[in-house]
Amino acid sequence: MATRKIAALAQRMITPSLSRAALNSVRTVVSRSAGDLLKQLATEAPHVEVIRYHHKNVKWTLKHVDYFAEALAIGMLDNGLRAGDVVLSWLPNHFSEQV
Repeated sequence: MATRKIAALAQRMITPSLSRAALNSVRTVVSRSAGDLLKQLATEAPHVEVIRYHHKNVKWTLKHVDYFAEALAIGMLDNGLRAGDVVLSWLPNHFSEQV
């Protein structure tokens, strides 16, 4: 159910239409960052669960994901990273085991 809600929200934001207004809207979406799109999704449906680890009883909503993404970005900026810098992320084979 939650996955369908997210898919519907994302589809509304990125699906082109034949009307000029819709085409301009798509151009706006394409020029936005992933963070901006996440922020919009979190604003429209903050309580939709997007991550769930049953074996650890962990559930993250769009609001949680947005919060932690923002915290990670702020931490990177505080440590001197700037736009255009390359970041390598090395995760274990089973990321869920680290959460």
